[in-house]
Amino acid sequence: MKAGWQHMVLWFLPLAGCVEPFEVDPEIIGTSSLEGTLIVQANITNTNGRQQVFLSRMQQVESDSTVNVPENTLFNPFTPVLIQNGLEPQFESDAIVQVRDDLGTVYAFNEVEPGTYESATIFAADPNRSYQLVVTTSDNEAYVSNTVSVPNVSSIDAIYAERIMTDLGQEGMAIFVDSSVPQDGDNLIRYAYEETYKIIAPNWTPSEFQIIREDLEFVFDPVTGEQTGILYPDVTTVPRAREERVCFKTDYSAEVILGDLDNVTNNSISRNRVRFLDRNNPVISHRYSILVRQFVTSQTAFNFYENLRNFSSSESLFSQVQPGPIEGNIQNANGEPVLGLFEVTTETSQRLYFNYADFFPGEPLPPYFGDGFNCDRVLSPPLPNPERDGPPSPDGACPQPLIERIKLGLVEYVDVNGNPGICEGPYFVTPTLCGDCTIVGSNVVPDFWEE
Repeated sequence: MKAGWQHMVLWFLPLAGCVEPFEVDPEIIGTSSLEGTLIVQANITNTNGRQQVFLSRMQQVESDSTVNVPENTLFNPFTPVLIQNGLEPQFESDAIVQVRDDLGTVYAFNEVEPGTYESATIFAADPNRSYQLVVTTSDNEAYVSNTVSVPNVSSIDAIYAERIMTDLGQEGMAIFVDSSVPQDGDNLIRYAYEETYKIIAPNWTPSEFQIIREDLEFVFDPVTGEQTGILYPDVTTVPRAREERVCFKTDYSAEVILGDLDNVTNNSISRNRVRFLDRNNPVISHRYSILVRQFVTSQTAFNFYENLRNFSSSESLFSQVQPGPIEGNIQNANGEPVLGLFEVTTETSQRLYFNYADFFPGEPLPPYFGDGFNCDRVLSPPLPNPERDGPPSPDGACPQPLIERIKLGLVEYVDVNGNPGICEGPYFVTPTLCGDCTIVGSNVVPDFWEE
């Protein structure tokens, strides 16, 4: 590889909401320089809607310039390509994108945001047609996919949750799917999921702080002008203005999930595990829902994702056993490098709900969200207001005042401190994360949610 460059970083989305990272060694796909390689990701389904195609260019990551730089999610959750370590995205804009069927019908795509192209019309893949993707970039390079037929439709026979212990000794909840696949041998299945869960702030109360006075104020006689008193910083509590106890959040699958072909019997696939949740995962603390999306795909696409999965799970780019080449189905007549896949799939989906108490009755809830937060510990910082605070510290060193914490959004009201100690104030508080669920999720109930 080039001196000064450590690796090439690429994040690939096999399906809306399924983000799978992998690092690409030039030797793996047979080109000495991958910088600038076009990345194409397109999945046309039999679901009626505006289909999408994503285009970008691969970038190299220079280790010396990316130390301690946080990962930067450049797209929304439905985006195919994410670049690591805070680099600017290299979206491919101003391309002409078309999907053509075998009858000559052309579906044009418009660029709705940089690198994201959406069909100008609503359509679904017709099982009687075959399709081809054609992309012409702004530098007039044409990229054409193989012709892809629409696979037959599968069905989800059952989706269920079980409390299990994994081979690695992890206890938690597993989500399994039983499926029926077409009789003609199209038993290549890929899964994605959207999980939605209820969040209940453990230290929520119906009251919140309202600052009465931020700074010390002097009171003067309006006639004589003499100082007659001092008003210290102060706060009070008022009813909360919005729902902050119960929230919801939706996350998307972050791995390539393929049907286990070893479990195929008489055109049925049983006990495909699509999700495992450790018992300490806070998303299962109350009520949890998962929408499993099942896709029948082609052998080419299945191999692509299997290689992608194997590659991303390898411990090192330079391990002794290298995964196979990641080959897609898109080519350029002039030999320009391209990495990606044009996929046509059939889709079916099913939703499951369960409660933590159903599988862990009477057992402690998982730790709440947040790294390093202890919601069981409450504090009582001084206002500061000597008329309401406890005694000052002999050395004059007290915690950050309550009013400053309120202004910074760091704390929520828990209770009244009727007997403040040294350096304590008149209220007990909790980290905002523990008292306001909107820090983690949304207080809007999803339309599909069922209790």
